[in-house]
Amino acid sequence: MFLSIAPPLMDFEDELLWINQLSNQNLTVLYDKSNYVTPNTKLLIEQAFIQPLSLQDQQILFDDLQKQSRNIAHQYGLTPAKLPQLVENNPLISIEILLRLMLNTDITEYFNILVNMDITLHSMEVVNRLTTSCPLPTEFIHLYISNCISACETVKDKYMQSRLVRLVCVFLQSLIRNKIINVKVLFIEIEAFCVGFSKIKEAAALYRLIKHLETGDTIQSANSLTK
Repeated sequence: MFLSIAPPLMDFEDELLWINQLSNQNLTVLYDKSNYVTPNTKLLIEQAFIQPLSLQDQQILFDDLQKQSRNIAHQYGLTPAKLPQLVENNPLISIEILLRLMLNTDITEYFNILVNMDITLHSMEVVNRLTTSCPLPTEFIHLYISNCISACETVKDKYMQSRLVRLVCVFLQSLIRNKIINVKVLFIEIEAFCVGFSKIKEAAALYRLIKHLETGDTIQSANSLTK
């Protein structure tokens, strides 16, 4: 038979104290509401996909967007397939959401949808605003321009074709004046587009603009060679 020394008493001074929720009725649980979407906001988002929102309702969504820090697409239910609906009904909201997504999300799928959707005033407005707000992939911009030109050439209705050509010309002038695109790279394609629709005033103005830029580049190159 062996005798052992009694173990020393434990020091309970720093022992973790467990909270008994049943006995503490004043316990308050704090939730992280930074990504919480209210029922009213969810309703507005659902409506935004199917109809234009009033300025007041748009402002509510803009304010809510400022509170969202991540998972915006998930919180708003914005899948790439739904983007065309949002662009056509509420382009300004589309712009804000896409800009936020670009901060911390791979939005390649959204760009693929945007570049291949129907060419309309609202889709061009969204692309134009995006180009002036942040750098976009060059291949995306070039492909979108090519699709714009192709859309003008395939429209059968003369009135709708003329309207679309005018919109595309204004869109291209904006890109050129804001130095978003390099005219040299797209010169042949844009020149052929302008010549094909030369009877339309906006196309003639765009043609003069690109020829002026070409002449300016030629003179500048000649001056540099003579120095």
